[in-house]
Amino acid sequence: MPAEQIDRLTSIARRRMVTANQYIFRDGDEAVSFAAILSGVVKLIKTTASGEQHIIGLMYAPEFLGHTFSNNHRFSAAAATEVELCTFPRTSFSRLLAEFPAMERWLFEFTARELDICRDWTLMLGRKSSYERVASLLLMIARRARYTGCAPLPDNYAQFELPLTRSELADYLGLTLETVSRKISRLKYKGVIELRGTREVIVPDIGVLSVVANMDSCGEGLTDRQLFTQQS
Repeated sequence: MPAEQIDRLTSIARRRMVTANQYIFRDGDEAVSFAAILSGVVKLIKTTASGEQHIIGLMYAPEFLGHTFSNNHRFSAAAATEVELCTFPRTSFSRLLAEFPAMERWLFEFTARELDICRDWTLMLGRKSSYERVASLLLMIARRARYTGCAPLPDNYAQFELPLTRSELADYLGLTLETVSRKISRLKYKGVIELRGTREVIVPDIGVLSVVANMDSCGEGLTDRQLFTQQS
């Protein structure tokens, strides 16, 4: 952004720390502010008419949270880890968008990218096996985690803490807890990932994980036996 726009944004911004599992806003709350995620992971939660809660998305720095054209939020947002936010009052932010069309275009492009991600995720849930779903989610987290830390990482390598519990992973993927645990153990057995404790994951080669997740054309049609042979 040009310096003038950054200065104007800074003038209305307020920093906010949110501890893990604390709600940032809830489904139905009045949308009085928006926020840029500076660090940490935010989970988006939708409550059904029967009162059940389901995780519908994850957001990382430096993504933009809570922007809506409705007067009320249509989902809840909670900190999956400790989160630092830069918040902007809705009224002041809307005035800036009207004053700086380039900023409004940036927000439109972000919204379009978010919609593309949702479409890809819908396709994945409908067409992939449970093994590929788990691998795809780990791949998504691995790729995003590479750009949220300060320490440089070797090419094609990732190390991160899972921002969700295994039961939350199961909910997000539309699988059972037992299935998710089995698939994670299978990925570990094949050397696709390494585990340290219950939450820390190491991906020695993101390229191999992408093949398992069937995210790249080079991975289409590979059987587990062929993949295991390649790794050996």
